[in-house]
Amino acid sequence: MILDLVLRFNFLINLIFRKALNLIHYLLHENSSDGSIVSDLGFPRIMLHLASSEDAEVREAALRGLLELARNKIDGNTGRLCEDDEILKQVLEERVNGISLMSPEDLGAAREERQLVDSLWNACYNEPSSLRDKGLLVLPGEDSPPPDVASKHFEPPLRAWAARPDAGKNPGTEKKQAPLLLGLGPAPEAANVQGTSSGEVNGDEHNNTST
Repeated sequence: MILDLVLRFNFLINLIFRKALNLIHYLLHENSSDGSIVSDLGFPRIMLHLASSEDAEVREAALRGLLELARNKIDGNTGRLCEDDEILKQVLEERVNGISLMSPEDLGAAREERQLVDSLWNACYNEPSSLRDKGLLVLPGEDSPPPDVASKHFEPPLRAWAARPDAGKNPGTEKKQAPLLLGLGPAPEAANVQGTSSGEVNGDEHNNTST
């Protein structure tokens, strides 16, 4: 019972942290001048602490906010990322070590965190993080696009539909075409000659019967 209450409490706390961090990141992204206000309120130190949280989503949200503050600092904003950059460096080094100890499954799930750590390190210290040297920034297969399963599934029916000569036509509005005969019909001149000769024969028979 007590353990269940503790788990629920931790879940609610992490949910509040994620909501608050996402809101701060949104405000910083929309208006960089809010960086000074966020710094004066002491949020950078809070985000530095939450960047080492056991909850992966809280860590990512905190790193996104820190990265936005770092970019504002690079752009010449008066807001400071933190009073002591050594604290940030220590936090990033701890995250690099933590990522290095992850299993292959956890590494795949922590793709955004790996990119955030490297981007934040590069923004603050003008050099790539050690994740690149360790080959942990981009795992094999991550830089290639995902397989296009949908096109493979729908491409054969679409090709068959496009190959139909009456594709896209409305059968109710189209006139029915006369069936094609297997044999070739007589040439136009031959048809006129036959029509004239048959007319003359019929005329002679009619004159003979009248006389």
